[in-house]
Amino acid sequence: MVARTQETLAMEHKNIEATQTSIARGISMPLDQAPVLIALINHTRDLQVAKEQGWYRIPVARAPAQLAAEYLAFYQTRVFGAEKWAVRYYAAILRYRIAARKELLPTETTHPRAQNLYYCLELGPIEQLERPIPAARLRRVTFIRTTFGQMRRATDVRELWHAAEGRENPGEGLWAAGLAGKSIVS
Repeated sequence: MVARTQETLAMEHKNIEATQTSIARGISMPLDQAPVLIALINHTRDLQVAKEQGWYRIPVARAPAQLAAEYLAFYQTRVFGAEKWAVRYYAAILRYRIAARKELLPTETTHPRAQNLYYCLELGPIEQLERPIPAARLRRVTFIRTTFGQMRRATDVRELWHAAEGRENPGEGLWAAGLAGKSIVS
C-alpha cells in the first residue's frame, strides 16, 4: 500500500509539473488528468473577490484532507439565482498561503472568526467552462476532488465524484493536504 501511495504521489507530481509547464507556455487547455478541487461558493462577494482580486479562502479547520490541486472550480448555491446549483467557473491555483481572516478581509476585523486561519488560494484568471455542470437534483456539496477531464465531460454534478483508488490516509499536515512541495507562505 505504501508503494502504491508513493507511485500515486509521483504520478500526481508529474501531472502538476506538466500542467504548470503548459500554463507557462500559454497553452490554455489543461490536461485531462490535472487535479481539480471543486469548492462550494455560497456568497456572491466571494466569487467577486476571486474574479477581481484573484484569491479564494478556505478555513483551515474545514479544509478537505486533500487540498492540493492545480485548479479550483466553484459550485454555486442558490444565492446565484439563475446560475445556482452548478459548476461554471474555474481558475488555475498559483500559490497557497495561510493567513488569519482579518488579514484577508481587513474591513471585518471584528468578525467572530477574525482570528481564525484560512488557506488563501491565489488564483489565475477566472475562466468559464464551455458548458456549465448543473446538479439535476439539489446536492449538498462542500468539496469534490476530480480531474479536469472528468469536469470537462460531466453533464451533471454527480458525475464529478469518483471512487478513491485504494489510497491510504497519508496522515496530517502539509503532506496530508497534498501541499508538500507547493509554495506556501504563512
